[in-house]
Amino acid sequence: MKQSDANDRLAIEFELGMYELGRELYPANRRVLDGLVTTYSAAGRYEDALRTADELIRAEPRNARHHYNYACGLCCLERLEEAMLSLQKAVELGFHDYEYLTKDPDLEPLRSLPAFREFQKKALVQRSQRLKEAD
Repeated sequence: MKQSDANDRLAIEFELGMYELGRELYPANRRVLDGLVTTYSAAGRYEDALRTADELIRAEPRNARHHYNYACGLCCLERLEEAMLSLQKAVELGFHDYEYLTKDPDLEPLRSLPAFREFQKKALVQRSQRLKEAD
């Protein structure tokens, strides 16, 4: 393992410890839970990330970012059909970062699917419509 890899791993473990302590102290704090989702994922603990993302969705069902993160977790676990549904829900709720959507490494397993390419087209059209409405 390279030194930078070891340092990255150490930093992730430290961050994870802090968020897990935060969860013990403030179990319903959404910022703590949100940090856990990201850090669990960085640590390769995808099941934990998915469970925590689900908690956030139950707490804030209209939050597009939570659905997006849930979709990412599902992708990491190769649950691609479910991931597409969650991603569609995220866009319906207002997730509109098209640039990120096309580059996010967590979504890589979806990129070869025709349904994902159609989804990308729809997301781009929705983005264009929002931009026109904003003018």
